[in-house]
Amino acid sequence: MLAALKRRRRAPLAAIRGERAERRDRREGRIPPPQPRRKDVRSVVCFLCGPGDLGGLLDSIEALRASDGDATQVLVVDDTSVTAREALVRERFPEVEVLRNRLRTGGPPHLWPLCQLGLHHALRHYSFEQWVKMDADALVTATGFSEQTLARLAAAPAAGMAGNTGTRCDGAPADYRYHAGVLRAEAHRSRTLTAAVERARAAGWELGENVHGGVFCVTRAACEAISRAGWLAWREPWHSLVSEDLAFSLFVRAEGFELLSIGDPNGIFAIANKHLPLPKEEIAGGPWVATHSVRVGLDGESESDLRAFFRAHRSAWPSAPGQ
Repeated sequence: MLAALKRRRRAPLAAIRGERAERRDRREGRIPPPQPRRKDVRSVVCFLCGPGDLGGLLDSIEALRASDGDATQVLVVDDTSVTAREALVRERFPEVEVLRNRLRTGGPPHLWPLCQLGLHHALRHYSFEQWVKMDADALVTATGFSEQTLARLAAAPAAGMAGNTGTRCDGAPADYRYHAGVLRAEAHRSRTLTAAVERARAAGWELGENVHGGVFCVTRAACEAISRAGWLAWREPWHSLVSEDLAFSLFVRAEGFELLSIGDPNGIFAIANKHLPLPKEEIAGGPWVATHSVRVGLDGESESDLRAFFRAHRSAWPSAPGQ
């Protein structure tokens, strides 16, 4: 919590630096002109990025494009950074849309405003089957990302959100006590959270239950439902510790949808909090279509070594449509 508060204190200065860099890019013509984009896509994948994320972000976009091709539209929500601004992202990927958050959040756990920006934009401008939130340190690790995730959702019609929930791919059980404590501490100060918790609990939700935020998928129906009900308009207080994955999980359950586990031992997501949950070779050779986090390997490998390994792995993939 103290680290989050320190990041918030530095946010205004960082926002000014990022704004100045973007204005300079526009004056000097560094931002490519808008590209024609498909409006009907299977997935809109929203990457959230902040300071220092550019190299990893570009590699993660490359992996997604190699897996999905033009089945996916990529959005990048830039948290007023200097290093991952539009000119630098679209120099490599002109087809990507970059949305700029004008007031820096300070990073986790305050990512809800970035998700709001990305989802509002997707609902207004695209016809999609699922909206996907992906961290810059998450990585697609197999072909057919949209096909595989949407097939899991189609097999569970009551589901509105899918990812790692309940049990991890290595069999480790989820622990929701921290998230439950956050809601107990904050719900009484927010009518929105109180109402959402009451509705979700009435639908059978366990307090604090959530889908891990490294990578998660939300169906179009669930996106429209939480927008229509007003949950998407919730303004998170600056001091709140409600993370974006907890907020999405709560609001999706409040609208009567289920949370679908696709990150358990029989799933397709290999997700942990700050490291890979399985050996990199097992992830590359198994059924896993996405993983988080590539910051550190299970055997202590560095992020650069992990990304190089998975880059070599995907060099053998067949070309995706549109690539």
